[in-house]
Amino acid sequence: MIILPRFGVRNSEFCILAGKCPASPALWRGVKGHNIKGNYLLGKRRPLGRGASLQTPNSELKTGTTMTDYLDSLETGERYTLEIPGLGYPLVLPWVWLHGEEHDTRIVSLNLIGKTRWNNDLGKLIAQRVRQSISNLEGLCVVTVVEKALQLAQVVASELGIEDMAVAYNRVKLHMEASRRPVIQVGADSVTSGMKFVALYERDINLLVSQADRGLIIIDDVVTTGGTISALIDLLDQVVRLKKLPSPIPVRGVYCVAEEGTRKRVLPAPVFPLARLPDPVIRRPGTLKKKPFQEDLWPKP
Repeated sequence: MIILPRFGVRNSEFCILAGKCPASPALWRGVKGHNIKGNYLLGKRRPLGRGASLQTPNSELKTGTTMTDYLDSLETGERYTLEIPGLGYPLVLPWVWLHGEEHDTRIVSLNLIGKTRWNNDLGKLIAQRVRQSISNLEGLCVVTVVEKALQLAQVVASELGIEDMAVAYNRVKLHMEASRRPVIQVGADSVTSGMKFVALYERDINLLVSQADRGLIIIDDVVTTGGTISALIDLLDQVVRLKKLPSPIPVRGVYCVAEEGTRKRVLPAPVFPLARLPDPVIRRPGTLKKKPFQEDLWPKP
């Protein structure tokens, strides 16, 4: 457990001071306190103040970041610090286990849902990468798959001046009126979501046909095996078939926050990640014994 001190600290070498430390209070301005090496932050080597205990973060703070950046994680357990060039602050992400029938997988979980600041800043970086690789954006359409990359893709499209983007849903929904309007659905597999469906309905189908004259760009959060992207390509092939288009809709690039693992499929376009996550760790099923956590969490009547 990390205990927050009463004072904020800005320094490239610091530790979290837990408890009271009257001999060396950490002030927000003109920073004072002790770091993990026992060095006084003003440059003099002194012993630690009375009543202070040290808890070392996963990695040392980089210049320009704050304690808030490192303690922003709202999830418990072991964490991984992802550094992205140009972002200006680290992303503190949890390691999680995904239990499956064939194997259990341990990954670093990049969940962008609800992360307003992350989506806004990462979306701007991806938009810059798109402009660097594609000089002319006329006749291009942005497409993404719900749900974790939806907010990210909206920021990218806004930064590129694209008013509407196509969205592939994770299932056929009632508002699509599948009994009265065209809907396309194919199966997909994902490391984080397992077996799932991706679907396009009338609005997005017509958007692709009318706006993707020169192709499209795919926005995703993390690319691992390429299963979700491959399913999206299958959807595009079905759009071509449904609308009797003379040629396939070209994919100009797949732009994502991070890449991890080894792709099992050959994708029809290059992948442009901002960073790379650690490779997933695979274990045989049953290696991890599931504990009745939820049952133990709530008091029994």
